[in-house]
Amino acid sequence: MITDDDLNALRGKIRSIVRQSVIAGRHATSSEDAARIQDQMVAASESTIMLDIVALLAKHDGKEVT
Repeated sequence: MITDDDLNALRGKIRSIVRQSVIAGRHATSSEDAARIQDQMVAASESTIMLDIVALLAKHDGKEVT
């Protein structure tokens, strides 16, 4: 079963990724650089988040993801 702790951990990871993206965008020298940096961070983080979601769903089904 997916617990509140599991969902809170996922929520925390997503918040951290968004926060990092915003901070990185603030250090850009132009709006184009900011958009590029944020896009790169989101693309790099997308697979991590998807793997976490798959692991949570597998846990819910009683399976283990390796």
